[in-house]
Amino acid sequence: MRASAQVTAPGATIATFARGRELCARLGDPPEYLQVMFWLATGSVIRGELPQAREVTATLLGLAEARNDRPMLINAIRGLGMILLFMGHVVDARELTERAIEAFGASSETEKLAARAAGQDAGAAGLALMSWALWILGYVDMAAARMAAALQRADAVGHPHTQAYACYYASILHALRGEPAIAHRHAERCLSLSEEYGFRHWHGLSRAIRGICMTMLDPSASTLEEVRGALDHYRSAGYQLGITALYVLLCPILLLRHEPEAALEVIEQGLSAANHNSERIFEAELHRLKARALLLCGAAGSETHAQSLLDRALTTARSQHARSLELRAAKDLAALWIGQGRRDEALAFLAPIHAWFTEGFDTHDLKEAKVLLDQRQS
Repeated sequence: MRASAQVTAPGATIATFARGRELCARLGDPPEYLQVMFWLATGSVIRGELPQAREVTATLLGLAEARNDRPMLINAIRGLGMILLFMGHVVDARELTERAIEAFGASSETEKLAARAAGQDAGAAGLALMSWALWILGYVDMAAARMAAALQRADAVGHPHTQAYACYYASILHALRGEPAIAHRHAERCLSLSEEYGFRHWHGLSRAIRGICMTMLDPSASTLEEVRGALDHYRSAGYQLGITALYVLLCPILLLRHEPEAALEVIEQGLSAANHNSERIFEAELHRLKARALLLCGAAGSETHAQSLLDRALTTARSQHARSLELRAAKDLAALWIGQGRRDEALAFLAPIHAWFTEGFDTHDLKEAKVLLDQRQS
């Protein structure tokens, strides 16, 4: 079955479950109420309505605790963790996701299977979410280990939607780590599963990340139109969640191809989504990339504007404890200062941020920072 042939549009889904919630209220809290609330929250998440989804999911969590419904409790904790992660509350998201993983591990096989009614295996999904949180927080190799465990769990249970879920999260993680070949392999598998089983949501996302990875591997490849088409189709179908991750991966490619105006257009779309949806997980990165694009344009006053944007990126990253994004912004600011003849100041600023990291030294970001810092010895 082709992906476009299945799955009701998010707007219609929300309307259906909102009606279900009304009926449950009339019936006086029937057993189906928790499932209705869960899917109502899920529909809001997919549409990018994160504050609304957080409110519904927090209510759901309380109801699941009161009823001692372990499967729903696991999914409510995991769901709230995911919402907080995309909203940029990364530390809280990590704590909740760890709690969900622990609750899943302590559950019976019957409870684990019941929790899969949410659409995917809660164990694999929790590990995949955890990997993103860990990468953002600066635990670069630990993130890769959690993702490997998520993929292993997904294959062990043999559940296609779980496999597609894990593959998509893996493709983004490895693209962020600067490993496009690995990311491409996971994107291809996610797309294949989506086409075979009709996973409309993952189909659009996996097409986009696959095209991005192909262009990372070969900047001359003519795949960017496919990426733009996939993103347009994803948005037009009513989906919004996770769109900023794709924007921040697409922008460096456009800059590498010396297309700063196109990059700025994508960045503005990303900032608009961050403001409208409260999806602030990559807000710092959007400000950083905007600074790079403006510097590449070379307009009058671009260095001053770029400095301001990089300061904003640093402030945002620090408020989220997003060490990986802080390092990127600091690295770009140091490079800007070096170009202005402020080398000693730049390297003194970058050194303690780089020194915080205890892993991931073979990844692109830390290698680039090390190259700059090695100038102290030249």
